[in-house]
Amino acid sequence: MKLKKLVLQGYKTFASKTEFVFDGGITTIVGPNGSGKSNIADAVRWVLGEQSYSTLRGKRTIDMIFAGSQSRPRAGMAQAILTLDNSDSWLPIDYTEVEIGRRAFRSGENEYILNGQKVRLKDITDLLATSGLAQRTYTIIGQGLVDQALSLRAEERRALFEEAAGINHYKSRRAETLRRLQETQRNLQRVHDILAEIRPRLTSLKRQATRAQNYEQLQADLNNLLRLWYGFKWEQAKDTLREARETAVSTEQLWQNSRNILRVKQDNIDDVRRQLNRLQQRITDTQDERDNLRDELETARREVAILQERKQSIERQLEDVAGDFPALEKQHKQAESDLNEAVTELTTAQTSMTQNQAELRQFNTDFQTKQAEINRWQKTLRHSTQQRQTSQTKLAQAEGQLSQLQERLKEAEAENKEADQGEKVRIEAEIGKLTAVLESAQKTIKTHREKRIAAQDERQSLIRQLKQLRREQRDEERTLNKQRNNLARMETRVEMLGQMRLKEAPVSEGEGLLGNLAAFITIPPAHQTAIEAALNNRLSTLIFENDDALWDVLVNSNGKSALTAVSLPNLQALTNQQTNKPINQPPQADGVIDWAANVVTCDKKMQPLVQLLLGSTLLVQDTMAAYEIMPSLPMGGTAVSPDGFIAHANGLVETSDSSGENSALAREKAWRDAQTEFEAAKSKLTKAERTVTLQQSLIQEKQDAVDELQMEERRLGNLEQEASQRVSRAQRNSDRLNQQQEFMARQQAQQAQAVARIHSRLTEVEAAIGQQQKMVADAETAVFEAESTLAKLPVAEAQQQRERLQQAIHAAQTIVAGRQAVVDSRRATLNQVDRQLSRLQTRQASLKQQQTEIDQSDKEDKRIQLNDKLKQLDAKLGPQKERLTEHRKQMRKLEDETAVLQKHTHDQETIYTQTKIKFTQVKNEIEALQERIKTDLGIVVLSYDDDQTGPTPLPIGGIEELPQVDELPEDIESTIQTYRAQMLRMGAINPDAPVEYQETQERFDFMNQQIEDLNLTEAQLREIIAELDDLTSKAFAETVDKVNSVFGDTFTQLFGGGAGRLVLTDPDDLTVSGVDIIARLPNRREQGLGLLSGGERSLTAAALIFSLLRVSPTPFCVMDEVDAALDEANVNRFRDLLRDLSLNTQFIVITHNRGTVQVAQTIYGISMGTDSASQAISIKPEDYVKQPELV
Repeated sequence: MKLKKLVLQGYKTFASKTEFVFDGGITTIVGPNGSGKSNIADAVRWVLGEQSYSTLRGKRTIDMIFAGSQSRPRAGMAQAILTLDNSDSWLPIDYTEVEIGRRAFRSGENEYILNGQKVRLKDITDLLATSGLAQRTYTIIGQGLVDQALSLRAEERRALFEEAAGINHYKSRRAETLRRLQETQRNLQRVHDILAEIRPRLTSLKRQATRAQNYEQLQADLNNLLRLWYGFKWEQAKDTLREARETAVSTEQLWQNSRNILRVKQDNIDDVRRQLNRLQQRITDTQDERDNLRDELETARREVAILQERKQSIERQLEDVAGDFPALEKQHKQAESDLNEAVTELTTAQTSMTQNQAELRQFNTDFQTKQAEINRWQKTLRHSTQQRQTSQTKLAQAEGQLSQLQERLKEAEAENKEADQGEKVRIEAEIGKLTAVLESAQKTIKTHREKRIAAQDERQSLIRQLKQLRREQRDEERTLNKQRNNLARMETRVEMLGQMRLKEAPVSEGEGLLGNLAAFITIPPAHQTAIEAALNNRLSTLIFENDDALWDVLVNSNGKSALTAVSLPNLQALTNQQTNKPINQPPQADGVIDWAANVVTCDKKMQPLVQLLLGSTLLVQDTMAAYEIMPSLPMGGTAVSPDGFIAHANGLVETSDSSGENSALAREKAWRDAQTEFEAAKSKLTKAERTVTLQQSLIQEKQDAVDELQMEERRLGNLEQEASQRVSRAQRNSDRLNQQQEFMARQQAQQAQAVARIHSRLTEVEAAIGQQQKMVADAETAVFEAESTLAKLPVAEAQQQRERLQQAIHAAQTIVAGRQAVVDSRRATLNQVDRQLSRLQTRQASLKQQQTEIDQSDKEDKRIQLNDKLKQLDAKLGPQKERLTEHRKQMRKLEDETAVLQKHTHDQETIYTQTKIKFTQVKNEIEALQERIKTDLGIVVLSYDDDQTGPTPLPIGGIEELPQVDELPEDIESTIQTYRAQMLRMGAINPDAPVEYQETQERFDFMNQQIEDLNLTEAQLREIIAELDDLTSKAFAETVDKVNSVFGDTFTQLFGGGAGRLVLTDPDDLTVSGVDIIARLPNRREQGLGLLSGGERSLTAAALIFSLLRVSPTPFCVMDEVDAALDEANVNRFRDLLRDLSLNTQFIVITHNRGTVQVAQTIYGISMGTDSASQAISIKPEDYVKQPELV
């Protein structure tokens, strides 16, 4: 027993809470049409999660809720709770008893309940999926669904066998795998699209990152200059703010003094004003009191006049009341007389009616004796008539069965003669051929599987190699990207250093300008400082290719900038005109090294210029040596020490900056070093790019090999699958032929048994016909005797006498009712007169009371007192008005003095406002400066005066302090403008480009890895789908074979003969093949299902469903009027088969047939009450069978 209990409340016609307890075996539910029996089957289906309202015989959720009737309101909710026995753990949940419930509300909401807890529909479905209750179509068989099993196309009927085979979870897995495969293909396409989008962006980001790094370098240099400039401006702004603050404070003090004097004067005015207001208030209060007294006096006068008028009215009313009393007393006496007369007439009518009722009771007592005898003979007549009709019906049925049996006997004998022995020989030959085909296909499968496994192993090895190569490639590409970034920075540095070499040149290098002198000479490091000091700014001498280029520069410069230049043609002329020719040997003295021109290496073309500039410069070891040799120097000669000390022949000495960090020679050296590093890095980058290109070629070769192996795998897999399908087809054909052999043998045996059963049945039917003929004759005799006896009894005369007595009683009742109405009317008239007399007496007493109250009133005395008090108040107002006039004069004088003080205070306030505005402007300017500093430099620490406040950054590392600068360098503003111009020329910069480039590169690498993983996943999913198809086909074929073997026996048992079998529509493709039903009824040839009658279709469908239940039994099965189209004989066979299946499956059967009810352990009767709600009663037949034994 799996299904224990079903509780319904508010579901469809079950308005009240109704509980159905199901025992093991068979439970039947009976009741008239429209009583709500089928709603029980719908409730079970609804609780198990059915979502199709058409299957539930409804259109929407509200159709599941009790709709109400004229005598019962509608329900607000429908609820059904199903209790399942899980003591053997057939459900995957740790409870021995499982309650599954569902609720529906009129708002359209649905709730699902599992053991008292709200859950989702998916939770219910997952719980029932393993038990087969979630999807099976033959667990609950509703009205019309039996015939539907035959009406389905062969492909649609396949679902029944798939559920019986338990392969729905395979189909779910296959659908899920196919969905994942499609999703993997979409992801693969999406990754390729993303890579196509990333590649051009990656190149653009690389350029942007390089420009951003160059921009950051310029920004850092600019920030250093801006800190100096803003430091100077900040100190200036603080001084200006300090002066403005002091001026504002002094003017504010003068303004406050004037305000204090004005405030004292205004306080005096307020005192006088308060006194004036208090006096005015007293006068006003006195006037208000006088006005109130006048109003009260007028009111008292009016009240006195009103009282006089009321007194006169009351006296007139009292006279009227005294005149009405005599007439009312006369009416009261007449009403009492009429009432007594009506009561006497009512008593007479009631006495007559009582006599008639006594006569009718006596007549009924005499008539009951005769009526009992009449009823007994009428009952005898009805029983005899019914027995005659029943016997005639059974006689006709027996004669019809006799005719059918004789016809079936002829057909069975004819079928036994048609057995074809040649069909057996043909089947055996086909089986031999299929065995040979099967062995050949199995060898082919083994060969293809071995090749596929070898190709798969080789492909996995190549994939591992490919992954290793890709990891190495990503490492190389990251190194290559770093080298590219470094090379871009070097290139920018070379360009900047090249620009700084010729920053003073009026034209660009290449436009007739060969460069400066520093570019053409090489100085040993030991003498670099000395020669730089000797040449000074001559190292920046520009060398032009010809005189025309030099002349164009001179004309265009127009004296706007300093310029030292020479052309190559003039260098030869300089050589010829030299007056200070170099001495071959330096002077012989301590500390002398050599002539500077001799240690400098230069191009031959530059030799005249070097000789001109350094030919008379002597290099010495130290400053003392230079100073000592100074007197012996030739005219125009100089001596230079390594630290840059210069001694001239005329006695002049010089010192120079020994750092040389910003000299032309240092710039030239830095540019040459940067150029050398740039060329070396460029060569290294080219070599790395060649390495990466070779790796990419190798990776592509490996990928091509992997793709080829994958295609070979798929080809071998397809060949293996085709061979497997051939094996499956051959196996199925062999099984089919074996089944045909067994079917033919069983068919012959069944035909012989059917002939024997028909002979036996013929004997039984002939005996039954004779017995029914005798019963018909006996029933006709009994009917004749009962009709004769009833005709002799006096039924009509007694009925007429009783009707006459009933009419007399009815007339007497009408008279009594009329007399009672007259009595009630006259009693109401008397009561009305009594009420009028009472009201008149009450009114007379009220008028006398009002008259007494008016005589005792004191309104006139109050009027005299109010008049005296009014005269006293008029005398009090005079002195108060005189004091009010004096206070108003004093008030006007104080207001004039205050006006003068207010004008002076206003002037002081205007001056203070102007100084405050000036201070605010200065403060705004310093705030604007702060914003500019924040915009250009970010967060910096600013210094404030003692009386000045400002934001102070949190103590976070990296925040610098703005320096205090008293004086700015001369060219700082032009330098700042130059830097800003360079940054402006660089255009828009993406500061996040380096990070974005790095992230994009990493994403690019990640996407390549994803492509590899997705390709591998796609291959694995295809293998899973092929395996699931193979498992599904095998399980489906096995289930069809098992059901087919059971279907023949079940068909024969239900029809009492005949044969039935199942045939696959496409044995070669079991993944889509349907299932056809071949039926041959007893004593007939094979025919289509469409030619069967309603009962035959029901039996055929029942045979199929019972076969499915035998092969794959469900925990329980609900059948709704499955046997509706069956006659009595077929119902008996249906009942016997149902009893056999109930040993393994619990059945709940909704039926109208008595034969089906006979096998039930429990019977529920359903009826429809007057409130349109279904009611249930349960019966256990075993209790009634045992009851006679207990008496």
